[in-house]
Amino acid sequence: MRQARGFQAFVVILAAAAFPPAFAATDSPDTAGKIDPLVLTQLTAQGRTNVFAKMAGEADLRGSEGIADRVTRLNHVHDTLTAQAAISQKSVSAFLDHRGARYVSFWINNTVYVYDADKTLVDALAARSDVTYVRADHEVPLDRPVSIREADAPQGVEWGIVMINADDVWAQGNRGAGVVVASVDTGVRWTHTALHNQYRGAAGDHDYNWWDPDHAFAAPTDNVGHGTHTMGTMVGDDGGSNQIGVAPEAKWIAAQGCDLLFCTDFDLTSSAQFLTCPTRVDGSDPDCSKAPNVINNSWGGGGGDPWYRPFTNAWLAAGIAPIFSIGNSGPGCNTAGSPGDYRLVTGVGAVDINGVLASFSSRGPGVFRPVKPDFVAPGDGVRSSYNTGDNAYAVLSGTSMAAPHVAGTLALMISHSPAASLADLYVATRNTAVQGLPNPPDPDTCGGKPYTVYPNYHYGHGRIDALAAVNALP
Repeated sequence: MRQARGFQAFVVILAAAAFPPAFAATDSPDTAGKIDPLVLTQLTAQGRTNVFAKMAGEADLRGSEGIADRVTRLNHVHDTLTAQAAISQKSVSAFLDHRGARYVSFWINNTVYVYDADKTLVDALAARSDVTYVRADHEVPLDRPVSIREADAPQGVEWGIVMINADDVWAQGNRGAGVVVASVDTGVRWTHTALHNQYRGAAGDHDYNWWDPDHAFAAPTDNVGHGTHTMGTMVGDDGGSNQIGVAPEAKWIAAQGCDLLFCTDFDLTSSAQFLTCPTRVDGSDPDCSKAPNVINNSWGGGGGDPWYRPFTNAWLAAGIAPIFSIGNSGPGCNTAGSPGDYRLVTGVGAVDINGVLASFSSRGPGVFRPVKPDFVAPGDGVRSSYNTGDNAYAVLSGTSMAAPHVAGTLALMISHSPAASLADLYVATRNTAVQGLPNPPDPDTCGGKPYTVYPNYHYGHGRIDALAAVNALP
């Protein structure tokens, strides 16, 4: 069970309309349907458990898209979310204080995380009219690689970069300068020779550049290797001939939303909030101007879960592009995971060196939008940086390896056209995607969308083409 930790006071937001009926707000004291079944299971087994209380009240972020100045827009989103959370959480905070309960407030999704709650306290929270749902601290799987092997010495420009024509973008003088990418992953080995110079805190200043929800590591750390690998695909470059990253002059920051090969809702919520408006490593002094342009995510659960929509809604409102791997549950249909299946989120599937859809790559139709994945990218047999040493590399396969190719491509596009909106970026990527891709394994029509007709539920709109996407922007 997660223990209390000393870090910034957090507060929360998410529209009740984003949830299915079981999550909807009610003025009735009846608790039926307002308690996550996992909470009840944990209470039966343990007597006490940690829970999220999702509060009623929705912040209106629609006006943010009309704000031209990026920092003003970021501050507007932060101020709107924190103000709504402060209002809606005031009463429940007083209630919990009176009970002597330990809790943490989040503004990113308007929740209060309560430690060590017993059945009486859970029932009391569910009975409140200002609480719409009581949810357990779920463990969310990392989209873990389907295979891992140590790699040989540097091999020049990686095949995935060549496949998406990112090296041709470099030839135009664009390597992603001026853009900040971020990851919610297992962390990053910041001293790796292919990543150190691109880290925004390379001089040793980790404030605003690194977030560990557990406050166990004061500097970027990766005990698994997954996050180091995905970051390498986005920006990796050792300064020599070892070119593993799509946008090697972009800067990176990171949040350790996942421990080992799973993530918790607490860590994901804390990480999502930090990346929306970064703070010092101790959680103090938020500075929204330090927010990234792109956030790569290699985690997700089963499809159709709306719980994480406040994260992506806040990022979209702030002008931050959310990229998610679509999952490794293929070749079956209807296997696209959340949040990658969200309507306004870019979900990415994986292809091999021959452009063939990987058998493990999850497929649509998606719950929130049928056309999923949105795009495919190199993800089967990708060599990148690894956590076992400052010069270590490994070859991994999974949609987690594909999504960073798209995140890096967006960095190149933003570097080329800083004023482009998220819609501009998506349309340019969609309109230039390579179609007519090879016959995927088990080419089921997945509900009437054969792989030969684009967009489809196998390849989405097609394989990304970084050069064509960049050139499609002004």
